[in-house]
Amino acid sequence: MVMKTVLITGSSRGIGAAIAKKLNPEYKLVISYHNSEEAALQLLSELRKTNPLTIAVKADVSREEEVDYLFYVAEKNFGHVDILINNAGISHYSLLQDMSFDKWQEIIATNLNSVFLSSKRALSHMLARHEGVIINISSIWGETGASMETCYSASKGGVNALTKALAYELAPSGIRVNAVAPGIVDTDMMRKDFSTEELDTLKEDVGVCRFAKPEEIASLVKYLISDEAGYITGDIIPIDGRFR
Repeated sequence: MVMKTVLITGSSRGIGAAIAKKLNPEYKLVISYHNSEEAALQLLSELRKTNPLTIAVKADVSREEEVDYLFYVAEKNFGHVDILINNAGISHYSLLQDMSFDKWQEIIATNLNSVFLSSKRALSHMLARHEGVIINISSIWGETGASMETCYSASKGGVNALTKALAYELAPSGIRVNAVAPGIVDTDMMRKDFSTEELDTLKEDVGVCRFAKPEEIASLVKYLISDEAGYITGDIIPIDGRFR
């Protein structure tokens, strides 16, 4: 069986790194990072112990020329990208009136523009082959909104709308597009934005009384990119531990 190539943006830490570990060594892997070079190279070393068909590429996926470079390196090494996982993202916790327009633009560029740029670039080969999978890592806040996280919520709401529209557009071409919408995930980003006391309070709002592990998000992604999920497209799939 021919190994497929998976490109994961923002995969040096957190959910992205967990996805890379979950897919290893069944896929050829392209992990991308922007600032966290040490973490990315450490992850690369770990993955290569069982899978030499893994590379790491530094790229700011909010910039078109760097996305082009990322895919150029991926294609030079592995021919083409079969599966794209748009995971790169940043958060910002503040009142709207305290947020600068520069910060707004930075979050939208990283969380939403990157999905457009990477998806557009991936499609050049997916359309020619009439197959491919795109998974966007969104958030439940893209559906419900979150106080003090208006820009983050807006960016993820945009990701959800893009996911649904692109899925309709690409379904006749055999390309599936879905989004995974986690609730609160135990990552460095969460621990950076909130104090221990705040995290304990947030945990009380979760039905299962704990935050998700990055590995649990990765397990859902692994299923969605598989042939077993071949009839699933255009869905925003929550994974938030809440009772419904």
